Amino acid sequence: MSDSGRVVKFKRRRTINIGIVVFLILFLYIAIYIYIYLTKDKLSIYEVHRGTTAIDNHVTGIILRDEKLVYSDKAGYITYHQKEGARVAKNSAIFSVNESGQLGNIVAVNDIPISLSGKNYDKIKHNIKNFQKTFSSNSFHTVYRFKENIQNTVLDIINETIISQGNSILANANISYCDESGVVTYYMDSYESLTPESVTLEHFNQENYQRINLRNAKTIEQSKPVYKLITSENWNIILSLSKLQFEKLVGKESVTFTVLNDNFNMTADLELLQPKGDAFFARLILNKYMSNYLEERFIEIELNFDSVYGLKIPASAVVEKEFYLVPLNYFAQGSDSKELGLTKKTISEKGDIIYSHVPTDIYYQDENVAYIDKDLFPPGTMIQSPLGSDVYILAETGRLTGVYNVNQGYAVFRRIEVLYQNDEYYIIKENTPKGVAVYDHIALDGSTAVDNAIIY
Repeated sequence: MSDSGRVVKFKRRRTINIGIVVFLILFLYIAIYIYIYLTKDKLSIYEVHRGTTAIDNHVTGIILRDEKLVYSDKAGYITYHQKEGARVAKNSAIFSVNESGQLGNIVAVNDIPISLSGKNYDKIKHNIKNFQKTFSSNSFHTVYRFKENIQNTVLDIINETIISQGNSILANANISYCDESGVVTYYMDSYESLTPESVTLEHFNQENYQRINLRNAKTIEQSKPVYKLITSENWNIILSLSKLQFEKLVGKESVTFTVLNDNFNMTADLELLQPKGDAFFARLILNKYMSNYLEERFIEIELNFDSVYGLKIPASAVVEKEFYLVPLNYFAQGSDSKELGLTKKTISEKGDIIYSHVPTDIYYQDENVAYIDKDLFPPGTMIQSPLGSDVYILAETGRLTGVYNVNQGYAVFRRIEVLYQNDEYYIIKENTPKGVAVYDHIALDGSTAVDNAIIY
């Protein structure tokens, strides 16, 4: 048989597929990278912003003035001739008593026209807007206050008309005049005779507080209060304080505060009153702006002591780090790089002396020494003075408080100056040399940051 028809099979030679190899390498690289990413500790970032302390210095105060209730010596229909809050001179007409009827009714009977001025319109609008802002279904007293304010405004308008008509209307009225100058107001609340020393915690209980509008009555009985005259611009605000607030005010002669009713800032002389058991009180002494709060007995204020402004950072970001202390006169520029640093002195095994310039960042310095990173030099390193033969041995250390700045993608320690701190956050000084600035990114947890470690 011929061999020409026989088929001989050869083993096929295996070749390496480069594409598969590259794919496997890439796959392995990505898998390792993902594993490292998922298992390593994450460094959370915090953006620095300006802030202030959140100390609760919100305090309720009671306003005390030189107040004098004035009583009627006659009975009859009463008409007032001065507005709420009017400043009157001695012998000014304040009210009149008429046995035949209110002068307001006389105005109506005689068809005397009553016109509203622009100021009257503005006052009514102001009362309505205040009512809209302060109304609450849980506090219905704002409705009564709104009613009282509108009634006072209407009475003021009628009184302006009566006064403008002259003596023709007032001829038959028994007019009462004030015997001294002052500011007129038309409510009483039994706090008129209260003194700073007699104030107790019970006086701050507004649920039991009663305010009586003296202009609501059409008639007046003899020897009944008609109006109140405030005879001095001097006034006081008595504060009910916590023990901590009281202690923080010890030694202060004055204090700045904000009236929360209108966000108005004032400064007043301060007097701490004798504590009464667990109750602590202080007296703010003022001599202006009294008429701004004429209708207020209680006032909400915020004391501005211990307020600190700066950069606000979380407490978790703050760490302490140890540094070498090096006298400033050992720093010099290198001959080649011109970078500021230290000249390290070493002795070889053969006894040769070798000098090398090491660029060195200064994290903080005072008048005498600089703080440098301990990782740059082992303990006992000799530093040669650039000005002579003196040698300084690195040994003395100091600690700095700071955070890790990560703006460049790696962690760098930055010193901070703490102005205020609590368990949650720090307020630090802004614009410190080589410190942090507003909008900088820092490590949220400083204890997890590693010097110069890449974080991305």
